[in-house]
Amino acid sequence: MLDANQSLSDCYNGSRLKPYSIEWLWLQRGLTDPFKKLVNSRPNSTTIIPNRDIDFVLSYGIDIVNKSTLHLDNPCQSDHLGIAFDLDLNKFFSSSYSDIMSVSPRLLTSGNLKAVTSYIKYITDQVKIHRIEDKVNTLGDKVAHNPSDFNQEDAAELNHLDLHLTETMLSGE
Repeated sequence: MLDANQSLSDCYNGSRLKPYSIEWLWLQRGLTDPFKKLVNSRPNSTTIIPNRDIDFVLSYGIDIVNKSTLHLDNPCQSDHLGIAFDLDLNKFFSSSYSDIMSVSPRLLTSGNLKAVTSYIKYITDQVKIHRIEDKVNTLGDKVAHNPSDFNQEDAAELNHLDLHLTETMLSGE
């Protein structure tokens, strides 16, 4: 649920979908807009201003059965209309889950100056050895200069770098 401050018309430059707009996000991530799914259209407005549809409820894997905007100032005073939706609770809570597991305590504590210094040195050395900062900066420059060139391979590389850094940090502990 979000106040995107961006209407669907703001998501387009002519007939071209703007990268990183709210419409681009929900299409790229396979999210569902229940208004579009249930009634095949968005409301005229989600604010007190006509034609200002800027609030969204987007879902993934959650079956929203019904959705509506509420009257102005219901349930509280706002310049946005409330959005209500119904879930099929039996379906939503019908999953089975594994038992809750205890997490192993972490060895690194911020009170141990020698361990913290050693940890920071290890992480810094690994970041330099594997050129993680250079790789992240290269991807960042690509996005900053031409966001439409940022593709699935770049996203996969960024996720790989994140995983590598996480594993390095855990190893450093």
